[in-house]
Amino acid sequence: MTDYGNLFPLQVNQIAPHFIQVYQIIWTAVMLVGVIAYAIYRLNCHKDSILLFTMGAGVIAFFNEANLEVLVHVTQPANGMMPVYWTYGMPIPLYLLIGYTATFPLVSYIAYRYLKKGLDTKSFILLWAAICLSNLAMEIPGVSMGAYVYQPPQMLTVLGFPLYNIWINGTSWLFSGVLMYLFVPVLTGWKRPFISLLPFFAFSTGWGIMDVPIVCALNIAGMPVWGQWVLWSVSLGLSIVILITLHNMVTVTSKTRWKLPWATLDADVSAESKVSA
Repeated sequence: MTDYGNLFPLQVNQIAPHFIQVYQIIWTAVMLVGVIAYAIYRLNCHKDSILLFTMGAGVIAFFNEANLEVLVHVTQPANGMMPVYWTYGMPIPLYLLIGYTATFPLVSYIAYRYLKKGLDTKSFILLWAAICLSNLAMEIPGVSMGAYVYQPPQMLTVLGFPLYNIWINGTSWLFSGVLMYLFVPVLTGWKRPFISLLPFFAFSTGWGIMDVPIVCALNIAGMPVWGQWVLWSVSLGLSIVILITLHNMVTVTSKTRWKLPWATLDADVSAESKVSA
């Protein structure tokens, strides 16, 4: 059996029940169908193609999933159902591709829509909290049923799911919405497909910054428990710094809000229309 990289051996005895694997494919497929239907509705009724292009970010991110799993010691079952590809000696199953295409692009698009309307500080925090809770709701069932496993030792887990993923994913997905708010308006015509790169860039940047302390905590040989908790706290601190920065960039209550010529709040457009009328 091929080795699972140089960090963790493939768990050859990690066998997921067939019904759990079928469940993962069914619920992610239902979500994807719903997202596609919503994207078509937005396109046909509102001439809004943004969500369709945003979904491309999920496909791109999926092919980086195995690298993230190696770094934080996630293992997929050795009998993974309908693997799209194998890497590090591990099957990367179809449901991950379906889930990636549906979930974080949709959340990023929703965040973008709310940011376009204009958010004050309280609404910005609530949006971030809602994104974090949605990530928890999506991950807990799969981990608790054994569809995939975060190999111990991990820090502060709920039903086997380490909570550092909540602020890393939540902050990264909110960052996706911010980048879309700032740059979607200039990606027109032949540049429209590049919308797919905005959520992917935000997702990769978020993990590249906030995940570094977690990776060190899990992979540095001889790391003491107290050292792991210090690094865990550093990751959370980086998330807070990024959130404050994003807040100052885009909230309507911020004195340092970026006022780019092409990034306009829907409320501002409505006000301008009333004045001109």
